[in-house]
Amino acid sequence: MLTVYGQGASQPSRAVLWLLLMKGFEFEFCDVRIDQFGPSGALARIQPTGQVPSIEDGDFVLCEMPAIMAYLCDKHGWDDLYPRDLQARAYVDQYLHAHHERTRRVMVELMAPHVTVAFMDFLEGRGGDDLLERARRPDKLERGQARVRQIFRLIEAAYLRGTPFLCTEQPSIADIACYEELAQLTWARLFDFDEFPVLSRWLEAMSRLPGHEAAHAYNVTLGDIASQPNTIERFLAANAAAVEAISRAGIKTRHLGD
Repeated sequence: MLTVYGQGASQPSRAVLWLLLMKGFEFEFCDVRIDQFGPSGALARIQPTGQVPSIEDGDFVLCEMPAIMAYLCDKHGWDDLYPRDLQARAYVDQYLHAHHERTRRVMVELMAPHVTVAFMDFLEGRGGDDLLERARRPDKLERGQARVRQIFRLIEAAYLRGTPFLCTEQPSIADIACYEELAQLTWARLFDFDEFPVLSRWLEAMSRLPGHEAAHAYNVTLGDIASQPNTIERFLAANAAAVEAISRAGIKTRHLGD
């Protein structure tokens, strides 16, 4: 059976989980604690970089969310989400190649500084000094919003120009990857998308796809972290809710080390 190693708080993990839930595919979800990440963590015994998401498909191990989703679509013939047509696929790949450098900045600039206030003591001395600096800024909300506006303008202009979904007439794995970065801001009350009507319509259309509720229990449970600063208790409760929701969807779940 396919095993997915991930965490509800991880946007790339949620993308892979949502893809599989969307397709009704049988798999096992292994929840990985934050102290088990990285090349010195417990996950590194399975995947050397120790990053989530990672998958184990028999003897085959793979990390990096875009590579995982492309692999799963190719293996199982999910051409509706990763088209076989050469040019249509090229547009999807074009977005995915830019995703980490551009769209993932939403996490770096706005979401993560508000999430990590819950465990800054844990992160101290473990790298990520830039993230800690952002989390300590009194103007982190305004600064983050200003920076992500630039990203949202680019997405509307470059990827939602003339098509209802990114790059194509129907949802693709590019949409799934992008949605995980943008939609989390709505539950967290970190950004109001009213000034971006094209993105707002796209977010609404994506939220109606199968498996959405189970894939996003973490976000719903965590809720507002703009006016109510995150705490470690809220963070852990949200991750627990994510595992429970996936289990209720009929997926076998466990924790790394069990």
